[in-house]
Amino acid sequence: MNRLDMAARLQNYFNNPIYYTGIDFNDSIQDGLDEVVAFTGCVYNSATIPFQANLTYYNLRSLLPDYLGVIAIFNNVIKRWLYPTSLRKINQDRIDWECVGGTPYYFSAVNHRFVAIYRKPLVSAYGNMFVFYRATAPLLNDQTSIPIPDDHLTALENYSITDLLEQQQEWTKGTERFQAYQQDLESLRVYMRNKRNPDRMMSLR
Repeated sequence: MNRLDMAARLQNYFNNPIYYTGIDFNDSIQDGLDEVVAFTGCVYNSATIPFQANLTYYNLRSLLPDYLGVIAIFNNVIKRWLYPTSLRKINQDRIDWECVGGTPYYFSAVNHRFVAIYRKPLVSAYGNMFVFYRATAPLLNDQTSIPIPDDHLTALENYSITDLLEQQQEWTKGTERFQAYQQDLESLRVYMRNKRNPDRMMSLR
């Protein structure tokens, strides 16, 4: 389904060309997609990033404009997945871990921007990492396919209906739709979590 199809569904639901324009529908669909994607992680992307000599913390938010959160990292030099871990566990291994050089075997998400690599390469042109990550929603046009599984498109539809009802101060109707939207959002979130975990088994061993 693309944006034009979703707008047609909304037009059919409201059946009132006076209150809403095509711009209203398109803006609401985009806002809804941004929120659904951010809350559920239903859009994946990947990128090749060079390892930097003596660098521990990588600002993935600045390196990847559509970055939301890291899923897995592959060290292409040794052909192995980096093990996801916590900073606490790395600190237990070595208190001075930020200063330790060597082959990268571990990564830890520090916050919504930075990922720490342990150990860090000490030589220039060491090689590349492949980063798999949750991405932000694309900017839609009429023909852009909406990147939500077909069985869960009602999440976006119910968001837009809620949003448009509230614009007209239809608070009671909007609340009912918002509850449906929350249920759809949780269903999609669980679906994506269950779908993602088997893909990460090799990186979690």
